[in-house]
Amino acid sequence: MKATDKGSYTPSSVQMSYQLLRKITSPDEESTNVKSFVANFPASEILQLGTKDNLRGYIAEYNPKKRNRVHDAIRNTILTEPSRFITRNSGFVIAASDIEVDDNKKRLTLTDASIINGAQSQGEIHRWFKEYADGGDDSSSSSTDEIPFYVRAEIIVDPDAYEVVETAIARNTATPMKSITHVGAHGQLNELEASIQRILPTIKIRKEESEENVYDTRKILQYTRLLMPLSVSKNDSAAERLRAYKNPEQCLTDFSTWEEMKDTDNDAAAKYKFTVEIAPYAIQEYEYWEQHESWNGHRIWEQTKKGGRVCHRDRKTGKIKWVSPALIFPIMGAMSEFVVKTESGAWRIMKPNIFNPDKMIERTVRQFRGVNSDPILMGRNPGVYEALRTYPASQMEAIRDLSQSSISEVMPAS
Repeated sequence: MKATDKGSYTPSSVQMSYQLLRKITSPDEESTNVKSFVANFPASEILQLGTKDNLRGYIAEYNPKKRNRVHDAIRNTILTEPSRFITRNSGFVIAASDIEVDDNKKRLTLTDASIINGAQSQGEIHRWFKEYADGGDDSSSSSTDEIPFYVRAEIIVDPDAYEVVETAIARNTATPMKSITHVGAHGQLNELEASIQRILPTIKIRKEESEENVYDTRKILQYTRLLMPLSVSKNDSAAERLRAYKNPEQCLTDFSTWEEMKDTDNDAAAKYKFTVEIAPYAIQEYEYWEQHESWNGHRIWEQTKKGGRVCHRDRKTGKIKWVSPALIFPIMGAMSEFVVKTESGAWRIMKPNIFNPDKMIERTVRQFRGVNSDPILMGRNPGVYEALRTYPASQMEAIRDLSQSSISEVMPAS
């Protein structure tokens, strides 16, 4: 028996052997082109799946000190009463875009599969299998081919990636979030604030929930998360693109985790360093787009259908002075294409001379109208983020392809 380690991602197509499979699709699900199944799997099968669409991975993966009483309870059942695991554990939820079932061979094939609930259980199972494979359980005389215990999973087959994200958020609420006060009291925001004040000396960030007249730290972490390039995040899932808009508390918790792990885990260190360095420029970038003159003239205020006003206008001038995060967040996500590491190794936003912010806003307004001028849907639609990323991405690709172009030809962000 060998522990597998697929990381956050599952191959585009994965085969899993099952003991029992039942289709449980309801009429409501049929009307939305969704299929649902429940299945019993040998525990090792669940290790084939990644967690790319989950809100959080196994929180103790890199730091055993992050394990809590929930992890201890899971592990205790595996060690002492594995035959009770399937009964005591709440089970897994797996999302996939398609499924093929071969009931004769007791095998199913999932496309674009991801665990969206159960990452902590999977992590503890993986931990046990790794110890078992490494000889950590010397008392066991079991054959390496036998099944130690079973797990149960609900499988949701939904071709709509946006709805998969919504389901993941709804199903994944167990891991507690950290408060600003907790993170601030442990000094985890000190470097972040110092970095910001080197560029924006008048800004003081919130380190306690009760503080007033300070910059909301969660917002800063949302902005930086949107700007994080794939080379740092290593996660191009729809869930990651929407995380900043939909889950500011998770952005805070993740930042706290990166700070705690920065001395022991390279990925965490890279994410922490990026966030701290880009923070002052993220603030400037957000305010640049929020107050841009080109929002005027598009009549987006009058066309907002629902979900609250998309902008505010100055009573004296009639010009737009504030635009909803629902429109700015997808733009910030697109600006991640312009985030580069300078020769000194510092992260900065560098825009090509050919980039036209007016066209960026025009594209954003078209996307807004494409979602029926609904701000909430605008901010929560992964297709919007992907569409707006196309413009800056194509420019950077063209620059890289032209032999006479180089990174020295770009200018700092406005």
